[in-house]
Amino acid sequence: MIYIPRIARKYLDTSFFHVMVQGIHKEFIFNKHRYINRYLQLIEKNLDKETLKMLAFCIMNNHAHLLIQVEDKSELSKYMQKINSVYAKYYNYMENERVGYVFRDRYKSEPIFSKRQLIQCIKYIHQNPVKANMVNHINEYKYSSYGWYQTGKAEEIGIFTKEEITYICNTNLVCEEEFLDIEVDIEKKIDNFISEFVKKEKIKVFEIFEKDDILKKLVKYLKKSKNVKYTDIMKKLDITKGTMERLKK
Repeated sequence: MIYIPRIARKYLDTSFFHVMVQGIHKEFIFNKHRYINRYLQLIEKNLDKETLKMLAFCIMNNHAHLLIQVEDKSELSKYMQKINSVYAKYYNYMENERVGYVFRDRYKSEPIFSKRQLIQCIKYIHQNPVKANMVNHINEYKYSSYGWYQTGKAEEIGIFTKEEITYICNTNLVCEEEFLDIEVDIEKKIDNFISEFVKKEKIKVFEIFEKDDILKKLVKYLKKSKNVKYTDIMKKLDITKGTMERLKK
C-alpha cells in the first residue's frame, strides 16, 4: 500500500500537479494485473517522502492518472522519468522482447491551484473507471486510491475536513471541473450521443437548432449524462460562448 503523507498547507497553492501518462499509439500498456502492480510498485519505491508525495492515482488500461505534491517541480520530472523508463524496459521484456517507445510522451501535467480544485481532481481521477464503463461503481475498481478516502486513511493527509472526504467518496456526485484526459474521437462520440438523444426525445435533428428549449435540453444531456466538455459541445454545435452561458442557466 502506498503511503499517504501529511502535507503542509503552505504547499497547497503551488506544489500540486495532476499527471497523466499514456501508452504510445494508445496501446494498452496496463492491460494485465501484473503490469499494473509493477507500475504501482515503481510509484511507491521511488517516492521520496520528504520532497514528493502521492495523493491519488488511478491506473487504467492504456493510461494512468496521478496527483502528486512536490517541493520543486524539477523533482517531478526526475520521478516520472525514472518510473517510466524502468517500466518501459519491463514492459518491452515481458511483451516477448518488444522494442521501441512505450509511453506516448514523458508525461503531461497540470498545476492545481486551490483546495477546491484539488478535491475536484481527486474525484475526477477516481471516476475514470466508471466513465470508461469498466465498472459500475468507483469502489469496484481496485487499481485506484479511492480506498484511501473510503476507509478514512486519507485523514492522514491533514488538509481535508471530514465533510470534504465524504464529498470525495460520494459516488453520486460527478466532478464539476475539467482535467487532463486521453485524446478520443470526441466528435464521433458526440454524434452518437446526439443520435441517442434524438431517439430518446422522439424529435427530428433540425428541431435542435430551431427550438431553444430542445437545444438547452441537449446541452444538459451531453454534459450531465455523457460528461462531454462544454468546449467540445460548443465546437460541435457551433455555439458561441455567450449562447452557451445562456443555455447553462
